[in-house]
Amino acid sequence: MEIPGSVAIFGLGRTGQALVKFLSRLGKKIVVIDEKGEEELTGALSELQGVEFERRLRCRGGPELSFDAPLVLFSPGIRTDHPLLVEARRQGRRVMGELEFASRFVKEPVIAVTGTNGKTTVVTLLGQILKRAYGNVFVGGNIGRPLTEYLLDGGGARLLCLEVSSFQLESIETFRPSIAVLLNLTEDHLDRYEDFQAYRKAKFRIFENQKEHDFAITRSDLRDLGAVRPKILPFSLVGPFEEGAFFEDGFLCVRLGGREFRYRREACPLLGPHNTENLLSAILAAHLVGVDRSVIEEVISTFRGLPHRIEKVREIEGVVYYNDSKATNVDATVRAIECFEGTIVLIAGGKDKGGSFGALLPYLPRLKALILFGEAKGRIERELGGHVRCFLESGLPSAVKRARDVAERGDVVLFSPMCSSFDMFRNYEERGEAFRKIVEEM
Repeated sequence: MEIPGSVAIFGLGRTGQALVKFLSRLGKKIVVIDEKGEEELTGALSELQGVEFERRLRCRGGPELSFDAPLVLFSPGIRTDHPLLVEARRQGRRVMGELEFASRFVKEPVIAVTGTNGKTTVVTLLGQILKRAYGNVFVGGNIGRPLTEYLLDGGGARLLCLEVSSFQLESIETFRPSIAVLLNLTEDHLDRYEDFQAYRKAKFRIFENQKEHDFAITRSDLRDLGAVRPKILPFSLVGPFEEGAFFEDGFLCVRLGGREFRYRREACPLLGPHNTENLLSAILAAHLVGVDRSVIEEVISTFRGLPHRIEKVREIEGVVYYNDSKATNVDATVRAIECFEGTIVLIAGGKDKGGSFGALLPYLPRLKALILFGEAKGRIERELGGHVRCFLESGLPSAVKRARDVAERGDVVLFSPMCSSFDMFRNYEERGEAFRKIVEEM
């Protein structure tokens, strides 16, 4: 890709910083636009000390494009219909998301993983398998390291394993993974998308540019991908398939090219049927790139998952407390509930993302009580309160205290919010750490 002499970058988070550094190395004139105040940008500006660029704080009142850059790059957190980007397109400027831009400089094979839930777990697990097998593998994307950081590192990996979000996929043009994985699809981000179909359309773009010799790994109920060209390989908790991955008699089974590989499910410590699906997709992708069975077996037997995902905090007076702060939608909370056999006291709430909470209805008989806090607590109570005892609390500390009062020996207190964290916390990690601290101090 030919890059013009002047480039504008919208957003100065980690992705924007990587873009600034990369373009600076190429000798480009850089204009950075960000709506954050001076204090909020202290960390970013410190990270970019010694890098030459022009910074502008865009007026929130409307688009201000008082710069000459013919190319505008933006971070995935910026909406594609943001007024500044709309105005840039109207003026005939090239507008491109970071994933699309960086992918144009990547020649190595890419495995890309998307889905409503489980992306980070699968990419982390698959990344560990690939690194154990091949050593030089880049793991990043939406998982924390933007693809541009791979370019800054000089490239040259054997494989790239990327987590990609619907936000990133909205703006792709040529991005083409050799293996594309769609884990699942349920209502989410309806505060950003017009409806579920718009969200679904964004996710399915992961297959858009694939060729006949590429692979599409998808849950079996999502195999109808329309007019896509890659070879489709399903995975499911039920099977079998002639080619694909399935769960059978306690084994994770993969069939490819007339061969079958079997792994004992109990060898992996991850809880729940949803993690069985995550394992199937990761193992299938690993076999597609030729990883030896012994390597896969070794890694899955030691992989204990990630923080804030059905993470046991401690047991107090016979009640076990679990931190599942990463559950930012209803489907994730449903999957967490499915991991437990006993009675659950569920703590939930946060910023309302617009989806229905109705998917929780079949699971309410499992709940002793629903402890609610945050911006969405009123709507959750209106949708579910007629079927389960609800308590509305002012914040997380009082919610945990209420849960302790309600729970009895043998119960599980599950913190699985069903909502994003941005009404009270910077992110789900901060929210999960707050929950853990409260429980540890009880």
